[in-house]
Amino acid sequence: MPRFMAHLSIGVCALALTIFTAQAQNADTILRNGKIYTVDKDFRTAQAVAIRDGRISAVGDDATVMKEAGPTTQIIDLAGRTVIPGLTDTHLHQSFAATNLPAVQLIEARSVADVQQRIAERAAQTPAGQWIVASSGWHESLLSEGRLPTRYELDKAAPDNPVIIPRGGHVVTVNSKALELAGITKETKNPAGGVIVRDPATGEATGVLLESAAYFARKVQPPPPPPERFLELLKAQMQQLNALGIVGVVEPGIDERIAGLYQRLRESGDMTVRTDLLYRATSLEQVQKGLAMREMKNDDMLRFVGFKFLLDGGVEGARLREPYQIVPGEQPDKDYRGLLLLPPGGEDEWSKALQLIAEAGLQTQTHAVGDETIDVVVRNYEKVNAARPIRDLRWTVMHIFLPSDAALKTMSSLGIMATVQDHAVLLGHNQRRWWGDARAAYAIPIRKILDAKIMTGGGSDGPVVPFDPFQSMWWMTTRQTLNGYALGPEQAITPREALTLYTINNAILMGVEKERGSIETGKLADIVVLSKDILAIPPAEIRDTKALMTLLGGKVVHRREI
Repeated sequence: MPRFMAHLSIGVCALALTIFTAQAQNADTILRNGKIYTVDKDFRTAQAVAIRDGRISAVGDDATVMKEAGPTTQIIDLAGRTVIPGLTDTHLHQSFAATNLPAVQLIEARSVADVQQRIAERAAQTPAGQWIVASSGWHESLLSEGRLPTRYELDKAAPDNPVIIPRGGHVVTVNSKALELAGITKETKNPAGGVIVRDPATGEATGVLLESAAYFARKVQPPPPPPERFLELLKAQMQQLNALGIVGVVEPGIDERIAGLYQRLRESGDMTVRTDLLYRATSLEQVQKGLAMREMKNDDMLRFVGFKFLLDGGVEGARLREPYQIVPGEQPDKDYRGLLLLPPGGEDEWSKALQLIAEAGLQTQTHAVGDETIDVVVRNYEKVNAARPIRDLRWTVMHIFLPSDAALKTMSSLGIMATVQDHAVLLGHNQRRWWGDARAAYAIPIRKILDAKIMTGGGSDGPVVPFDPFQSMWWMTTRQTLNGYALGPEQAITPREALTLYTINNAILMGVEKERGSIETGKLADIVVLSKDILAIPPAEIRDTKALMTLLGGKVVHRREI
């Protein structure tokens, strides 16, 4: 080859390499002309963010970030809209919510008659003898009667079908056919840790089943959907969450079957919500079994992180130091103090189980609502800490409704974390009826928890309550309920703190703060564009905020109006 031709060839190759390298360094996407709350350590506000290969490549003013643009860069003009990090819910029963999608939806019902109408409409489409199942994401406090429908009211709506209406995870109400299938008669005794609510005049079951008594009905209701159907529902549920700006959840309490289905969804490339799994355990034996989950592959989309324990019930079953109030027709025992759901071997067995988890370097999160339960959790965490410090394991108290001052002090000193959810938006009605106004108002004292220097994450406990993060932040900042009154406004926090709970704090709680939770160079490009500036509007308006665009690892997984 002539020398000048060789030089020309080399020059062309060098030029091509330069162009290729320059293009490789260009951003894939740039969001510009916005108000971007980075939620970094300085809580900076920026105008633009650049994304390359699924990560944030630049954050700053428009002029600086636009230097990342190239001929193939997609540039999105935000027109001044607000941008926040992708939201994480650290307590959302995602698989349960998925199976709830086809159920009868009751969140808009405002009377027992409304419930009957919705059940009757489903009964008209359902063959006789087949089950009718309602969604758990509602609450009787929204009904004008302020109570659950009875078996007889449900019988009128669906005389030929067994009916089960769950309310959250601790209460169900059923009709007569369902009671019959469950084997519940006038003579059936209350199970340990549960209550069959009875008519005080006749002694007959009303259809309302509390805590472990609900399992009489749950064990005979329809089985979970087959795998292919479940995966379809789970994908749909993730899309619903993306539409709310949610890009990550902690799934609190799964088993091997659910974990296997999640792995199938990951392998298909169809996951759009980063999911951390907690294995549900109630005993030392189950912890030993669950430790096999460590063999599961962990990545940015799906991780096994530890264990969940459930140590008491909900509002109607939380273990309290002082007795509940008498609730006519529902809670007649003046000495009732709720349930403490320890393993068969009591605190000694639970402490041994916790020690195994600590030795494995895994996280523990424990459901604790009542003050006595929280004290039990903290005492046993402290016992394990004496042998193996747990601060780096990010052990957590879930829900934390009624913490004592002593519990908060110990949590702060040991680095025990907390997750809080907006239960009161629906459950506040029963908090007042079952606990009295003082305990109801204090419940989930976020202001006090944060002031105690306890790392706290935010969430919803969906579908126990709706999983809209902006409703949850609205409650955190106003303490308003859907019944129109505030419970404990002195425990409200600022909008900035609420946003922090749903972003960087949740990332810290799950040990992924180097990858998620803020808009910083090098982190995963999980980003949400909002319809409102939630840090500038009155807190009462936060609940009306919508996610206009959600990006997961730089990929648009939800978009509307932008």
